[in-house]
Amino acid sequence: MQDYNTVEQLQDATVYGTDGEKIGSVGQVYLDDRTNQPTFVTVKTGLFGAKETFVPISEASPSRDGLQVPFDKAFVKDAPNVEADGSLTPQEEQRIYEYYSIDSSGTAAGTGQGTAAGTGQGTAAGTVPGADSDAGHDTSGDAGRDVSTDTESVTARNEQLNVGTEVRETGRVRLRKHTYTDTETVEVPVSREEIVVEREPVDPDSAEARRETGDQDVEVTAHEEVPVVNKTATAEKVTVDKTQVQDTERVAGTVQHEDIEVEGDDADTGRRDRRN
Repeated sequence: MQDYNTVEQLQDATVYGTDGEKIGSVGQVYLDDRTNQPTFVTVKTGLFGAKETFVPISEASPSRDGLQVPFDKAFVKDAPNVEADGSLTPQEEQRIYEYYSIDSSGTAAGTGQGTAAGTGQGTAAGTVPGADSDAGHDTSGDAGRDVSTDTESVTARNEQLNVGTEVRETGRVRLRKHTYTDTETVEVPVSREEIVVEREPVDPDSAEARRETGDQDVEVTAHEEVPVVNKTATAEKVTVDKTQVQDTERVAGTVQHEDIEVEGDDADTGRRDRRN
């Protein structure tokens, strides 16, 4: 931790897990009473950073964006529930080391914490970071506690059905006129006149015979009926129009809604809902 060995460099640094996931941000920095070097940091986790858990600084390594620890977010969040009250007792330090499988009797990454668990208490970085170990623990640690907040937000998205109409073609009608010729046969009764010549003897001495002497022409005309065809026509007008028919159709669709559920140890404490 040569690049992050001062309180100013560590405070508010972002802590990342093994998979690169953000675990939280550094809340407080705890210093060894003898060496005055950082030994623990608290990581603000949970919704809005409401929970703080301890991570040994010996297990952290600097990264471009903050601190990298060889643990995932769930493991850090399940660390022993030690109150971040400005100081740590030897017993509390031992619980943290055991949880992270670190031997507290040895030196950890050159922090000088090798004898801290047996000789004194770790002190939170604050107004008296170099307090003497004979003082037991720094009662003014709360006054130097970092009260900066790491604001996080979650956006919920809801979908609605917006129903409208569009016009599409449902059918088409075309009027087309064709001309064709047909033959009709009609039976028409007709009459005709035929000339019939009848001969009968008469008395030559009769008045009729005497009166009609000399040359004489008699003409008889015969007639007949013949069919005469005249055309008559009928007409029909065909019109295509449209009429508007109003109907109601039922439309169904799926929409997605998102709800935000608040979880955490202090989820119901000091929470404000702000809605515009």
